[in-house]
Amino acid sequence: MNNNVEFGPELPSVLSRYQDVLEPALRNTISDRSSFVYDMLRYCMGWSDVAGKPCDLEKGKSIRPSLCLFTCEALGGDVNRAVPAAVSLELIHNFSLIHDEIQDFDAIRHHRPTLWNVWGVPKALVAGNVMRVLAEKSMSYMDFENPSLIYHSSSIISEACLEMIEGQYMDISFEGETRINVDQYMEMISRKTGALLRSSVHLGAVIGSGNDEVGNLFRCIGAALGFMFQIRDDILGTWGESKATGKPVGADIRRRKNTLPIIHAREAKQGMYDKEISTLYSSEYLSEDETSRVLDILDDTKAMDYCQGLVENYAFQVHKGIKSAGFSEKSDTEFKELIDFLITRNY
Repeated sequence: MNNNVEFGPELPSVLSRYQDVLEPALRNTISDRSSFVYDMLRYCMGWSDVAGKPCDLEKGKSIRPSLCLFTCEALGGDVNRAVPAAVSLELIHNFSLIHDEIQDFDAIRHHRPTLWNVWGVPKALVAGNVMRVLAEKSMSYMDFENPSLIYHSSSIISEACLEMIEGQYMDISFEGETRINVDQYMEMISRKTGALLRSSVHLGAVIGSGNDEVGNLFRCIGAALGFMFQIRDDILGTWGESKATGKPVGADIRRRKNTLPIIHAREAKQGMYDKEISTLYSSEYLSEDETSRVLDILDDTKAMDYCQGLVENYAFQVHKGIKSAGFSEKSDTEFKELIDFLITRNY
């Protein structure tokens, strides 16, 4: 079953083209290991069920590694040379998901139980740590004549991982706070979500071009992509349909998360809803009626329009950036298809 077609816009070619290269490389990193913790990792990647039997379940979109490989290829580089970095990006992303799900008490991802929900928190923590070490090990397989390029690439991904963890800490520290403003929130998501997405195109550009100036251009493009992605995630976490997202409708509200729609609603209309939102969010867990009331407030403050407008503004910045990238007409068209997908995705 093609879940992508059923739940929303079909994945653009940029996010599907490299699976024949990426999937075997990921499996080679994990699947030849036999201890129990690797059964958990294979389950996490969607390759096996809880009992360890091989299966082909819904997987993630592989946005980060695909962006790395696409950028490398579009700039005239050899995709195969970027595969270790692409594998590392995907493993770091999954490491972060395993730990985030524990911290956020998320019991479901991709329509099935998360690792901690099946095996418990201690084992899930170990599995996440192993995933992170495998990501670092993947970078050791980079094969370049220029040692400085290996060092530069490893530095990019290590810095991104550090920023991502810093962003997760900021996100946790925001929970229960009533005075988080939009600027603070944007700083947090630039780290938690933006750092790894930014490094995806940055790495691809560095490996594909060997040029620091080109790399810095794509670093800026990647930063805008990161904002686009997380703000759209906030929209889906608030209004997304369970069938498409794999999470309950209003999941972020029920968990009292200070997402961008909530922060905007607090600040809108001279703060007229700030006190009411604080009162509602003072509950340990919001009821159906309380969740509906928050959704009504978001509707009255046009929070969805505000957030989607920001997504489209960042998309415009990405469009401007790729105009000066020197892509072929085909690559330029494909990148634009990716941007259109990220603007409208519903899963």
